Amino acid sequence: MSTTIRFFLPCLLLLSLYAISVGQTPTPPTAAAATMNNAVESLKKGNWQEADRSFDLVLQIAPNYAPAYVGKLCVVFQVKEEKDLANIEDEIGEHVLFKKAIDNAAPTYKEQVQNYAIRKGPPQPKDDNTGKRMELNINDVEYAFRWCPAGTFQMGSPRDEAGRNENETLHRVTLSKGYWMLETPVTQMMWVSVMGNNPSGFKGDLLKLPVETVSWNDCQEYIKKLNDLKVAPAGFKFSLPTEAQWEYACRAGTTTAYSFGDTLTQQQANFRGNQTNEVGKYPANAWGLKDMHGNVWEWCQDVYGDYPSGAVTDPVGSPSGSYRVRRGGGWNGNAGFCRSADRGNGGPSCRSGLLGIRISLVSQ
Repeated sequence: MSTTIRFFLPCLLLLSLYAISVGQTPTPPTAAAATMNNAVESLKKGNWQEADRSFDLVLQIAPNYAPAYVGKLCVVFQVKEEKDLANIEDEIGEHVLFKKAIDNAAPTYKEQVQNYAIRKGPPQPKDDNTGKRMELNINDVEYAFRWCPAGTFQMGSPRDEAGRNENETLHRVTLSKGYWMLETPVTQMMWVSVMGNNPSGFKGDLLKLPVETVSWNDCQEYIKKLNDLKVAPAGFKFSLPTEAQWEYACRAGTTTAYSFGDTLTQQQANFRGNQTNEVGKYPANAWGLKDMHGNVWEWCQDVYGDYPSGAVTDPVGSPSGSYRVRRGGGWNGNAGFCRSADRGNGGPSCRSGLLGIRISLVSQ
C-alpha cells in the first residue's frame, strides 16, 4: 500500500466520519446532518446497504461533500474501523470515489490531512547500511561519506511549522536509488587539493574550516575535476545533491522542523554567529551527517522553482530558470533559515562568505 494512501485514508476517515459523531469538523450541511449520522452508524455496524443508501442521500443534498464519498468508498471495501484500512490494497488510490473525496475536500481539510501525514511520517528506510561510513583518500585528503538509502519522505513543511515559507509545499518524494553524502561540508583543504586555490574569506585550519565564497559554477568545476581523477567507487560519480536528496539526507527519517526536533540551539548548529566554525564540531543527525543545519549554505544541483503539488519520483528541480538552489542556512542567519525544509536560491555565479558546498556520490 502506498505511503500516501496509508496516511491519507485513515486520517480522512477519522476526520470526516467518526469526528461527526463527537461534533468536530468537518460537519455536513444542516439538511443532511441526520442522514449522515445514520450513514456513519450503519457503517460502524456493517449495514453496508443502508450506509450506502444514506451516503447517496447526503450527496443528493450536497454533491461536493467529500466525507460522503469516503463513506461510499468504505462501503465498497467494507471497512468499518480505521485499523482495517491498513490491509487495503493499492487499488483504493485509483478508485473513482477516492479521487472524488480528494478533489472535493475543502482547502483547510486538505491541510489537516497533510499535517497528519507529515507528523506521522513515512516508515523508516529498511536498509541495514543506512548511515554507513565510507572513506576515500583523494589527493592525500580524507573524504568521509554516509550512505543515504532509497526511500520515500514528505518534502516541504506543514502550514503550522514556525518560520515556514510559501515555497515549501508539502509533497511526497520517492528517491529510487541510494547515494553517498559527504559527512561534512567540503573543507578548504579538500578544495585546495583539487582546485589549487582557496577562495575562502575566513582563513584558518584548512583541514577543519569549510570552504566558502564559492559559486555554483565554481562547484561544477570542482566536481568535474574530482570525476576526472577517476577515484569514485565503481558505478558512482561525484555530484552536487539534488534538492530532494539534500532534504532527505538532512531529515534522516525525521519529520520535525530540524533533524534534532522542532527547535534548534547554538549548541547544535552554527547560526546567529560571526563566522564559519570548524566542520563536524556540532552533533550529527541520525545518519551521521554533520552541519546540515547552519555554518554555510550548501549549493544543490537543481534550478530553483516551485514544487509540484503531487507525488514525484527522483525530482531534479525546475526545467527552466536562472537561479540555483541552496540549502541549510548559514552562520549569520536565524534558526528559521536552518530548517530542514527552508529553501534558498542564488545566481550560479554568486559568491559569498555564506556559500559553501557538500558533495554526493550518485549512481551513474
